[in-house]
Amino acid sequence: MTVFLTDKALLKSADEQLAFKMLYERYWEDLFKSAFRKLNNEEDAEDVVQEIFISLWRNRHSIEVQDSIAPYLFTALKYGIIKIVHQKAKKGILLPLSVVELEDRMDKSHEILEYREMKNRIEQEVGGLPDRMRQIYQLSRVQHMKNGEIAQMLRISEQTVKNTLVATLKRLKSKVLLFITFLF
Repeated sequence: MTVFLTDKALLKSADEQLAFKMLYERYWEDLFKSAFRKLNNEEDAEDVVQEIFISLWRNRHSIEVQDSIAPYLFTALKYGIIKIVHQKAKKGILLPLSVVELEDRMDKSHEILEYREMKNRIEQEVGGLPDRMRQIYQLSRVQHMKNGEIAQMLRISEQTVKNTLVATLKRLKSKVLLFITFLF
């Protein structure tokens, strides 16, 4: 079973090299894709993302994080892109991008990242459920089987399936609500 470390825990980790690597691997691709979509230049996108990670690591002890560093990273990305657009405009290179359009796109990218984080968190919580509870949850929610079908397949009563699902959903809801509280 893999241990999931929050971004906050990674920023405070004693193993700095591993912590940086994990954060980099967790966010680099999403940041790069977002930057590339806006700048339409691979080199500029790589540069802005690299600068964000350098800044993050230099300032990691002063950055306030609940659980996720994503809001910080995507805000830094937005301002990094604005800086590049401004620098290019001063050189006479105009990019087909307005600041308003950039903010709208960044909000959508941030929402996608939050969705992915929430989905990953739910998957982690489901993975930590007792075997029978996880099995019934997956048959119901992932494979979309009816309670009667699950009961017949597992040779248990339909009421046991219902009770297990209610308990599972309560458990997941409490864990996910706690995560949401820290995320926002």
